[in-house]
Amino acid sequence: MALALIAGIGAIDWWLPLGLTITTLYVVPVLIASRIPHPRLTFWVAALASLVTILDMFDQPFFALTWVSAVNRAFALMVIWVTALLCLRRQRDEAELLRINEDIEQQVQERTADLAAANQELEVLRAEAVSELVAIVKSSDDAIVGMTLNGMIQSWNRGAERVYGYRAEEVLGRPISVLCPPNRLDEVPTMLDRIARGEHVRNVEMVQRRKQGERIDVSLTISPVKDADGCVMGASAIARDVTVKRRIEAALRESEARFRMMADTAPVMVWMAGPDTHITFINKRWLEFTGRTVQEEIGDNWFTGIHADDLDRCRKSYLEAFKSEQPFFLEYRLRRHDGEYRWIMDTGVPLFDEEGRFGGYIGTCMDLTERKDMEDQLRRMLKEKESLLREVHHRVKNNLQVISSLLNLQSASIKDPVVNQLFRECQVRITSIALLHETLHRSHDLSRIKMGDYIRTLTGHLFRSYGVDPNVISLELNVDDVEFDIDTGLTCGLIIDELVSNCLKHAFIDDSGGTVHIDLLDHVDGTFTLCVSDNGIGIPKDGVLNNPDSLGLELVTLLAEKLDGSTELRSGAGTEWQIRFQQLQYSERV
Repeated sequence: MALALIAGIGAIDWWLPLGLTITTLYVVPVLIASRIPHPRLTFWVAALASLVTILDMFDQPFFALTWVSAVNRAFALMVIWVTALLCLRRQRDEAELLRINEDIEQQVQERTADLAAANQELEVLRAEAVSELVAIVKSSDDAIVGMTLNGMIQSWNRGAERVYGYRAEEVLGRPISVLCPPNRLDEVPTMLDRIARGEHVRNVEMVQRRKQGERIDVSLTISPVKDADGCVMGASAIARDVTVKRRIEAALRESEARFRMMADTAPVMVWMAGPDTHITFINKRWLEFTGRTVQEEIGDNWFTGIHADDLDRCRKSYLEAFKSEQPFFLEYRLRRHDGEYRWIMDTGVPLFDEEGRFGGYIGTCMDLTERKDMEDQLRRMLKEKESLLREVHHRVKNNLQVISSLLNLQSASIKDPVVNQLFRECQVRITSIALLHETLHRSHDLSRIKMGDYIRTLTGHLFRSYGVDPNVISLELNVDDVEFDIDTGLTCGLIIDELVSNCLKHAFIDDSGGTVHIDLLDHVDGTFTLCVSDNGIGIPKDGVLNNPDSLGLELVTLLAEKLDGSTELRSGAGTEWQIRFQQLQYSERV
């Protein structure tokens, strides 16, 4: 159609030149071509119209061409190409707009699909959430109750059945006041009014009742239920049975009150500290002692009352105890309310919960000042007593030596050898007793004597007294590490004195020599065995026991009986005395 129009306009212009009027009509084919969605076609139509316009200039001789005609043709060409360019631009813009529209439409379709998928997922999630919410409501141990604004019960879960004892069919449609005691019915309207105003009632503890009439303590939370427009349409109540919790709390409060009463009335100072070493409790006795307030003592402020010389040692021991979580004992000086420093014995015991977690310490403090003063006084008295006892032992030893010297002087004037021998035996016995006191005088413990040292000293004295050559008659000792009191040690020493003296006097009649054995054994049953033996000539058992003139052997029997001991004699190729005995039980003399 555009080509036909160009041909028609060209023919009219050729045969009937109309000047600018006809040439401007070439714009019409260009506009028509631009409506076809092919940009190149618009270009070729404009080129063809331009060509025809130029050719129309040659419908008359060249010399007849005027400048007006040329200007008209030039203007027509300009109009054609401006129109063509505008049409091409419009086509390009329409194509771009079409592409943009297509892109937008595609994006809208994609977004619509995404929104549809999202809505579907939301529906699935909503269904799952509703299902989970229903499962939670059904399985919750707490009572979850739905109600209208006038208090009529609409929903009732299994937790509500456990808490209140009612089945759902028993309470649905009934007023919520059925759960309230008669004297608390006024609480329901007040809470419903708050819910109707859109308020929340959170964690309110109140008394309600079960189906059987039993009263229970519950923690109640009531929230308004709103519709899509935000208007309150009902209420949801969550109730938790806290009866056991309230009873436990009451028991704890009672226990804490009893502990505080006991701690405040205790005759000692009581303190408690947390695992961070800070003092958390101080009893009344402590505050009365220091004259300070609780705020001045809790935390680590109590260290300020300790004497400066004891502070570092006390703090170090205290902190190390918390690290090791072990009991501790401390002695330090603490300032009393009058400014005097008093000696304190502080005992701390660690606290642990049921799972073994360290929870701090509880401790007691006692004023040791009087006791330490008494201990100092007792030590002084004990030292004086020890010095006095040493002096007594020393004087007894000296007196016995004087008696032994007097007997020795007296024996020099006695002509009868039998009487002289008796004097010598008495002198040896007295010397044995003196040796015991000398051993005690040198000992660190004045109440007990080490038998090993005593027996060695005693036998050495006997060998010297009888003029025995140690190279001829030897001595073998086997003495356990035994300590006896004075009475038992003296009795045992006298027995050894008599038996060893008898060996030295009678066992070795010739100069062939021999050996004397002394054993003192300690048994696990608390008894002891003293064995004195020799390898001398031996003596008949009957001859010894039935000899009325043997004073020494008679003393052995009497002394053994004093020790509740039994005596056994074995004689043959030598002589062996064996005595099984036990320590004397000391009884205080009055």
